[in-house]
Amino acid sequence: MPAPTWGVVGTMDEPPELVAAYAAHHLWSGASAVHIYLDRDNPETRALLEPLKAVHVTVADANYWRSELDIKVPKTHQRRQTLNATLAYNRTNVDYLVHLDADEFIHQVEPLEHELARLQRMRPGHYLSIPNVERVWLQGEADIGMFSQNFRVSTKKAEGNYDHLTLDDEGLTRFGLTGHSEGKACSPTGYNYVLGIHRPHHDTDRPWTFPGMKRSRSSVILHFDGMTRLHWVFKRLRKALFRNLQVGQPITEQMQAQIDAIEDGGGDLAAANALHDRIKVLDVLAETLQQENLLMNIPFDVTRGLKALLPHENLDLSAATFDAWLRREKAEFFDQL
Repeated sequence: MPAPTWGVVGTMDEPPELVAAYAAHHLWSGASAVHIYLDRDNPETRALLEPLKAVHVTVADANYWRSELDIKVPKTHQRRQTLNATLAYNRTNVDYLVHLDADEFIHQVEPLEHELARLQRMRPGHYLSIPNVERVWLQGEADIGMFSQNFRVSTKKAEGNYDHLTLDDEGLTRFGLTGHSEGKACSPTGYNYVLGIHRPHHDTDRPWTFPGMKRSRSSVILHFDGMTRLHWVFKRLRKALFRNLQVGQPITEQMQAQIDAIEDGGGDLAAANALHDRIKVLDVLAETLQQENLLMNIPFDVTRGLKALLPHENLDLSAATFDAWLRREKAEFFDQL
């Protein structure tokens, strides 16, 4: 029996270099399909990905939403993500599909399809829950750029009290992470599931019911949670703006605490930068985290996929290039600050 195939799906509005790195890494890692939904059309991104035949790019503009679902563009990013991922789930030809953000990359100790083969044989219909770790910086590192190899491990599944290993006492992190600690799901296709942000569910009235799952022991999601310092800050300030404009915006407790801390510090870029370095840059705590196996150095090199699949492209993956794109493309947002 052939090994099950897998793919990834994501909705994104990011620099072409990051989208290409995301696609190339997952194809190089064994994915048979990459489904990318662009929140805004980006001809440069589409041209860059065109040679990768296993990458399926959809421009999710107003015409797309009207023709696909007969609705206006959903206001929240989370809603657009879920709808796009579920559409891809129902159309893809892979056996399993992982719903990822653009700043999340699957890292494997053994090929993912090996674990999926065991899951498919023993527990058909179950999904594979892939835990995540979160990128951090060590004190003294010269550049807070796009990619690095130091990652903080969540204490969510750990036994014991790890309160002394947090960088704050104000709820700015949860299980040691500034972002989510839920991991992401590798969902079997053909079961009419709805792909949520972190796991699939049956298409039923609330409360949703969920299929069975098994936790991965061979793969992990590398969550960069902001590809640069400015990107991390942008996501928090944007969430703060949306929170004020749209009551009911989904927001985690630690994100709320981070937004409150930024606003208490003045609400500007300087305050946000200071908060980033306070909770994302490790100093004396790094050694203790390493002793507790909560700080990992993972040999992740995103350029391997790019060199293998897009050898003629010389992509600039520097923080400066990413931030320049962010300031240019989101100028209207930054002008409000």
